[in-house]
Order: sequence, then C-alpha cells, then structure tokens
Amino acid sequence: MSKYTCACGYVMNLSQGWSGYELTLIPESTIEGLGDRLDSEDKLSSDQLYETLDEKAITVYRCPKCRRLHLEEEPNKFTTYIVE
Repeated sequence: MSKYTCACGYVMNLSQGWSGYELTLIPESTIEGLGDRLDSEDKLSSDQLYETLDEKAITVYRCPKCRRLHLEEEPNKFTTYIVE
C-alpha cells in the first residue's frame, strides 16, 4: 500500500520506506518470549526475531492530523479508533 487516506481526509504517504505514521502492535507475551530466548542458550538470529514479530504483529497507521488509529488486523481490512 503506497498511500492511506484517513477519514479526516489526510493522506499518509507510505511509499518512502518506514514512515512516522506506521506503528506495530506486538503482544507482551511475544516480547517476553523473545526476551527469554535472548537470555537462553538458544540464540535468536535477526531473521528469527523479525519472523516471530511479524507472526503476531498488527500494523497501525496513526493520522498526524486527527490522531485516529487505523489497525490493519487482516490484509487491507481496517478497524479505526478515534480520540474522544
């Protein structure tokens, strides 16, 4: 996806590498499991780290104009949360 348009009309350009709009939600249990592996004899490669994170990650786009959060929980299917 190269651009994402928020309901407020703001267009987020996502085609220039990592952007400030894009965030990742990772379950605490996944982070803790990775930390345990870092401390163990079963060392983790960077590829294994990213694969583990990607398996559980939810991509989030945060609009800088209205601060809505758009969670991509399935490919191209978004759940949006608005600041009250």
